Amino acid sequence: MIGAIIGDIVGSKYEFHNIKTKNFEFFQESMSYTDDSVLSFATAQWIMKGGNAAHYYADFAIRNPHPTGGYGGAFCKWIYRVQTTGNYDAYNSCGNGSAMRISPVGWAFDTLEETLAKAKESSECTHNHPEGIKGAQATAHAIFMARHGHTKEEIMHTIEQTYGYDLSMSVEELQNRYSWYGIDDKGNGALCQESVPQAIICALKATDFEDAIRNAISIGGDSDTIGCIAGGIAEALYGVPQSMYDKAMEYIGDEFKTILTTFEQKYGNNIITMTTMDNNAPQAQEPRFTPNKIISLQPNEVFVFGSNLQGMHGGGAARIAYANFGAVWGKGVGHFGQTYAIPTMQGGVETIKPYVDDFIKYAKSRPDLFFYVTRIGCGIAGFRDADIAPLFAEALNITNIALPQSFVSVLK
Repeated sequence: MIGAIIGDIVGSKYEFHNIKTKNFEFFQESMSYTDDSVLSFATAQWIMKGGNAAHYYADFAIRNPHPTGGYGGAFCKWIYRVQTTGNYDAYNSCGNGSAMRISPVGWAFDTLEETLAKAKESSECTHNHPEGIKGAQATAHAIFMARHGHTKEEIMHTIEQTYGYDLSMSVEELQNRYSWYGIDDKGNGALCQESVPQAIICALKATDFEDAIRNAISIGGDSDTIGCIAGGIAEALYGVPQSMYDKAMEYIGDEFKTILTTFEQKYGNNIITMTTMDNNAPQAQEPRFTPNKIISLQPNEVFVFGSNLQGMHGGGAARIAYANFGAVWGKGVGHFGQTYAIPTMQGGVETIKPYVDDFIKYAKSRPDLFFYVTRIGCGIAGFRDADIAPLFAEALNITNIALPQSFVSVLK
């Protein structure tokens, strides 16, 4: 979620003063969160507390009436109607407001079906036009795939095939052709269909989180919202540096800080806390939690993933382990290359426990290695964090094992 907030903050300066360059000071005093963040916090609170999403969006907007940049015109009319008549009926919008506030949905649910259903529920209480719903679902879908280890190519193909978006354009082409009025000065750049695909391109064609935000700002248009949507996806893809997280918190008031930290403690985030010393020194510190996206490993680090007993590493984290870190096809248990396979597809939780016990015993015997446990069993195998996390209770006190934040939240 913090990735979306950072994208909003950085884009706030350029919403009405577009720049067509990636060369700008990242955080500036004149920046602030906007309506994008206010309504993202409303989404997070709705997910945590339940109820009618529309009531949260109205309540947060009424209590925060003048964010930087203001609210969209149609949304303001809706708020006025809510206040004066109590009528919460949606207004058939396809504006990008449905997508800008959706990032918490991409983090909060264990299945794609739940994610898309909640994205629809979040959208249609105001933005019930098909394009408004589609924009919210596409954004949440991309976040869900990224945090479950899918490659950028897989995400691009899936979003194009599922939602009909064309994601083939380069960032450079968008810089030359995109404006507040959409592509080639036609349409309206604040519509979902004319900002969501562009934001997804900016995230997928970046090298890291910061580059994704710079891409988003550099294309112009509705910069805070493009940054917000791209940032939500980019956090799941690349991770947000801890220093950037800390800086962003300086822009956020106490109520929103509480919502953010409570939400992330429950549903996770992707914060990069690793720092590297010189070439002859070890890492200065190990991260407390396993990053949601691991794209590289130090020589002493091991990627712990959920496998099947046959060692057919064809999807999810297993595919990443096989493609990048030395997992061996046909070997479904144990340490190979910079991976450790724990089978999760052979039955219930009770069939997984012996393999987890063996892993913990092995990690204790190898203090020279550091093990990153991914959310094993919580993807294709269909288990929930609450099912799997208790198997790793002993690992909480083992210094060379990192667990997913979602596991630690369950255990504590």
